[in-house]
Amino acid sequence: MLEMLADSGWIVWLILAAVLIVIEILSLDLTFLMLGVGALASAGASALGGGVVIQVLVFVAVSLLLLFLVRPRILARLHRGPGRDGLSNADRLPGSECTVLEPVTSATGLVRLHGDVWTARTSGPEIPVGETAYVHRVDGATVRVERSAPAIDPAVHRA
Repeated sequence: MLEMLADSGWIVWLILAAVLIVIEILSLDLTFLMLGVGALASAGASALGGGVVIQVLVFVAVSLLLLFLVRPRILARLHRGPGRDGLSNADRLPGSECTVLEPVTSATGLVRLHGDVWTARTSGPEIPVGETAYVHRVDGATVRVERSAPAIDPAVHRA
């Protein structure tokens, strides 16, 4: 095995990296991905003429650095969720401008909001096609709009 690592170690390291990355795809824990990157770094060390000891040291050092410094940060970011402010997409809509596509009344209407078409209702007078309206609240898949922008509490709404 040591002779193989000395002659064509980069191939062995690439195979090991591929195996580790496949295991990562099955486990989704990011541990095997870090080890796979360590194996890729060792393949590079081997291709540059590093001996077996150097290759193993590179593998261990890179893997440990990634496992203890990079992996926790990536996991924290993945587990953090949609937004840092804790608002969902629907919570961010109040105050947004939209364009009326079909007249908005208390019973019917369509608006274009952030590139999407939404059903809309208003509690005020009809809002005609082409006018700009403002989202006051979201009720399921329907936005409640008015001609004037709502007063948004900046402590609650951070768009």
